[in-house]
Amino acid sequence: MSKLPAPLPVLILTGSLGAGKTTLLNAALRSGVLRDAAVVVNEFGAIGIDHALVEPSSEEVVLLPGGCVCCEVRADLAEALLRLGRAVTRGEMPAFERVVVETSGLAEPGPILQFFAESAALAGRYRLEAVVTLVDALFAPAALAHENETWRQVVLADRLLVTHAESLAPDVVASLQARLAELNPHAPQALADQGVVDQTWFEPAMPEAGRVVPARALRAAHDDAVTAFIFEWTSAEPMAVIGRWLHELADGRGARLLRVKGIVAIEGDVRSLVLHLVQHRVGRPEYLERSCATSQVVLITRGLEPGDVMPPWPVSVRLAPSSLPPLRASWGG
Repeated sequence: MSKLPAPLPVLILTGSLGAGKTTLLNAALRSGVLRDAAVVVNEFGAIGIDHALVEPSSEEVVLLPGGCVCCEVRADLAEALLRLGRAVTRGEMPAFERVVVETSGLAEPGPILQFFAESAALAGRYRLEAVVTLVDALFAPAALAHENETWRQVVLADRLLVTHAESLAPDVVASLQARLAELNPHAPQALADQGVVDQTWFEPAMPEAGRVVPARALRAAHDDAVTAFIFEWTSAEPMAVIGRWLHELADGRGARLLRVKGIVAIEGDVRSLVLHLVQHRVGRPEYLERSCATSQVVLITRGLEPGDVMPPWPVSVRLAPSSLPPLRASWGG
């Protein structure tokens, strides 16, 4: 009798919007820390900005656009994982040894854990290996004062990586780490500087006997006021004008801007500019060595309308659809 193959391990990479999940994922791909892996990217919104930013590699990349993997797109996640297996069987892609799922920053880990525990379709094929949560040191202290998705991401984590701590005083970082240890004493912590990656961050988590998880941490409780919409335009705008728009957004609307992220064309530059904004923080400019015919920016907001944050140049507006678009996949070569 032939022996059945062992279930493939799945690592969930989660954390708040702007915590640095895609940056860490790219660093892991570039450094070779992630090898022979399939990467599944889940985004809240109608277009895949993070998916477009995952660097080309030998890994396989699947996009789950349109909603949070913890609620609307769990069936899509199951189908994506099963489809990856079928593609390997048919020889359409190389075999992989593990899967990394990068969730939306709004994702609740509780339903994801339940999904892997109860899914008959995935039983024997995939097993959950670890939940790694990125904690944004700039915003986590305020966020962790409430039992929201950030709180639940921390409480359910197997490993906690603190990001964006470089600009903070050591005592502020120490205070945050103490709070994290109070909420989840079972999860090892590490400081994750931008662009730095450690092999141990992607290792399996060892089950800890006696660990008790509060039942309320397993709930999913999305904020109905959170909406996503997309600005698109075809003109190449001056860098200074785009920068001024972003800083005006951060200064005037920052408290209700959960994330602004996009890939845009810049006047006089053949490269594309990657925009990042989280609340009052405008990220440093990043460039892609490729042009883009259409600039696209996703805005995830709490209680804002497109007219509240419109740029000074003409754009078209698309709201995040109420029904999910079809699952799309792109395979690295």
